[in-house]
Amino acid sequence: MIKKIELLKNKEWPSWAPMVVAALGALLYLIQAVMYAYTTVPGLDEGSYLLKGILYLRGVYQPFEPYGPFTNKAPFAFLIPGFAQYVFGSGLRTGRFFFIFLGMLTLLGVWVTARRWSGNWVAAGTVWVFALSSYVIKTYSVTVSEVLIACLLAWMCVCVLGDERPLWQIILGSLLAALAVLTRQNMAPVLVLLIPYIFWQHGRQKGIWAFFAGAAFFLAVHIYYWPNILTIWAPWLPENLTPFLDPFRLPKDAAPIWDPSIDFWNRVNAFFQGIRYHFVVVVGFVFSLILWPRPRGWKSASGMRAAVFLALLYFILFSMHAWAAVASQYESYSCVFCFSNYLAFFDPLGLLLLVVFYSQSENRKLPRLFPILVVLLVLVLSAGIGYSLFESIGRWVYEIPVPRMRNGQFLPGTTGLVDVLTQRFDLSLTAIKRILSSGMGFLVGIGFVLAAFFAWRRAGSSDNHPGFAYRLINSFLVLGFALAPLVNARGSRVECQQDLIAANEQLGAYLANIIPSNSLVYWDGGLSVTPLVYVPSIRIFPPQINSAYTYRDGGDADTVYRLSHWNGELNEQWKDSADIFIIEAKRYSSWKDFLNPQEFEEYQKPSISPSCIEGAEIRIFHRLP
Repeated sequence: MIKKIELLKNKEWPSWAPMVVAALGALLYLIQAVMYAYTTVPGLDEGSYLLKGILYLRGVYQPFEPYGPFTNKAPFAFLIPGFAQYVFGSGLRTGRFFFIFLGMLTLLGVWVTARRWSGNWVAAGTVWVFALSSYVIKTYSVTVSEVLIACLLAWMCVCVLGDERPLWQIILGSLLAALAVLTRQNMAPVLVLLIPYIFWQHGRQKGIWAFFAGAAFFLAVHIYYWPNILTIWAPWLPENLTPFLDPFRLPKDAAPIWDPSIDFWNRVNAFFQGIRYHFVVVVGFVFSLILWPRPRGWKSASGMRAAVFLALLYFILFSMHAWAAVASQYESYSCVFCFSNYLAFFDPLGLLLLVVFYSQSENRKLPRLFPILVVLLVLVLSAGIGYSLFESIGRWVYEIPVPRMRNGQFLPGTTGLVDVLTQRFDLSLTAIKRILSSGMGFLVGIGFVLAAFFAWRRAGSSDNHPGFAYRLINSFLVLGFALAPLVNARGSRVECQQDLIAANEQLGAYLANIIPSNSLVYWDGGLSVTPLVYVPSIRIFPPQINSAYTYRDGGDADTVYRLSHWNGELNEQWKDSADIFIIEAKRYSSWKDFLNPQEFEEYQKPSISPSCIEGAEIRIFHRLP
């Protein structure tokens, strides 16, 4: 794809043309981001970041405080959105528009680095990769940490990648890497790999400065929150080797109630969904590895070093998150279908690797088996992407009329393809859709390979033309780039037609008006606690911010509570002591007996719902004197 963009350089274009193209891509990104900001339903993570962040900034609680909110991420994941709310006002509007700003900064950072390596046209192309990735834009437009990390990594690359970077930029890049780790602990490899790269590329003196700057920041934050910050590292380390961390782990008899059982085929679906939503980045990374040249095949030593750093870091982060989400159940709140979201953390790294690789490596003659490997990968990826689209397959596909047969003989009339597959192979409708969808993807892959082969043969196979593998790879990337808005339409759809920011603000204002100051509030109002962000004068039970994900069956109540979780015993205590109960409408049936008219009175039902999901309305009850 980069090669296609570079062909634009051979034409006579005004110097401002690529700038205009990049600006138009950024504008398209911004329009989509604003649309998603108003229409996306607030989720558990977003409500958690908003409420914990503002509580931390107001000093109501501290990160990792015993009996406080569950600080399951490194502290800046909450402190940064908290700071934005502290400055600009608390609520969903501040969180989302501040994170849209971070998304635009991410685009700018990637553009700056790409322009340094490959010029204005390629830099404009990177902006359009984001602009046509609606799923990524949707992820970056709500108050979750993906865009925070992406922004930090993009500007880290601005500071450190390339020749002759000033010392202040090297130090700043190291601080940004440390900040990324202190925002999400799963970014630990970033700082670990960045320091050796700086030594390798920029020399011993700058490497020492970078090491001490990053290490000092990292250690200072840990010292400030010591020892309770160890709760974010304890799950990563083997229990039999680190018994000294047991005080920071939940007791064995506190069993999670959230224990999802996701079968193999759904995990495959989640994996290929991630590839589909991040097609250019992931596929570009894979093909870069296939075409990786020998050390003498690079145009510059700095280009080779940057590519090695980016490729190694992307590979490690991709593998870690693929294992955590798709291949294992490393924690009770393991989220298989979060894999697509996880890849958004480090999209800038993969995209910049593609830029550096194509601009700094020389085409080389590939071994004879490599084109076969490329063809196989194209077919596997095509079938996998088709498989991941099975939920979008229309009825017309599995109702395609086919001839009726019995005992090898054709019968009069036709029947639906779904009936043949169901009766002959005893398959469920879901299995049929998966088979048909992956088969269609495989056929599209075959058609694409044949088209690329005949186009290559027609162009000739002389030294002036790239080999078949190169042509196939570039064309496949261009196709995925162009079709991204179509194949990703389901994942990037608008969730609600109403203004959810205004809805949550109105609901929050209503709660603040009716709930007496200093009331103790029990929350069962849905996964997201976003409405509580607008009610600063109340008291809450902090573990409830993470809903059932922090609920445990059994365990010593005090130990569970100290580690910011809750169980049945605590639940009964809280129900007995709470002044106000906020209940989601679809959950009210399980509360009907408890909230009896002799002990509780219901406030007038709010006229507005925090989302457009059926049953998301809330009901508010207060205990009678």
